[in-house]
Amino acid sequence: MPASFWFLEDPREVGGVLQWFRALPQPPEETLTATGYVLYFRQAGPLALNNDDSIDGSRSPVVTVIVPSVRRGVMWTTGSVHFLPTPVSRFPDIVKVKKLFTRWIEGHPLAYDPHTSAEKPFAYYLEGSAANRGPLYGLPSGMTALSRGQVFVDDLDNDFVLDRVCRTLRLRGIECER
Repeated sequence: MPASFWFLEDPREVGGVLQWFRALPQPPEETLTATGYVLYFRQAGPLALNNDDSIDGSRSPVVTVIVPSVRRGVMWTTGSVHFLPTPVSRFPDIVKVKKLFTRWIEGHPLAYDPHTSAEKPFAYYLEGSAANRGPLYGLPSGMTALSRGQVFVDDLDNDFVLDRVCRTLRLRGIECER
């Protein structure tokens, strides 16, 4: 199972997580995708391919970064980082990067954790599935947005979920775009 991390960041200022990876002594090769980036750590090993020639992330030294985006004009999606090799111990270089990344991301404020019973002052601004994935770390621009009342949803929330969230937001005086 991949090791995953979720974060809040202003979609117009995306770069904190990517900049962290780019600043590594041996930065990964980046491939742009529809939702973010696939980061390939060539020095850690070769890519494994599926029968259709797509990359098998579970057998390759890759990490995906899903960057935040704007949905329906008023909601921001959470960002996420997924260390895909399973088990990750198959690639010792990726294990090292994961440990460093864990230390870095955990150095940011924990905006929300669904696994604790601690007070959750920002839960009101997490809609759809945003509060269900795992600990949610706030990068500086994300924490600023939360303190201003920015609403966040999960990047995987579909139109059905977003429609429901928009109905809820309408009750708060926030109108979604189509």
